[in-house]
Amino acid sequence: MLDGCVPWPEDLATRYRREGYWQGRPLGDLLDEACARHADRTALVCGERRITYADLAAQARAVAGGLSNLGISPLDRIVVQL
Repeated sequence: MLDGCVPWPEDLATRYRREGYWQGRPLGDLLDEACARHADRTALVCGERRITYADLAAQARAVAGGLSNLGISPLDRIVVQL
C-alpha cells in the first residue's frame, strides 16, 4: 500500500475478496475487458447522449494519455471527481 493511504478494515477486505468484489486486478484491465465484451452496447447515458463501451474505452485511453503528457506517472496520486 502506498505510504499515507489508510487500508480498508480487514473484515471488509476479507469479505469483499471472498465475495469476488475485489479480484486483485487493476481497474483499467477490468474496464478494457468490459469494453471489449460489450463494444457496441451503451455504457453511459447523459440526457440524449449515448456512449458505447468502445467509445468509453477510447475516451479512457485519451484521458490516460493526457495525464501522462502532464507528467503524471504510475503510483502518482490524483483525485478524480465523478
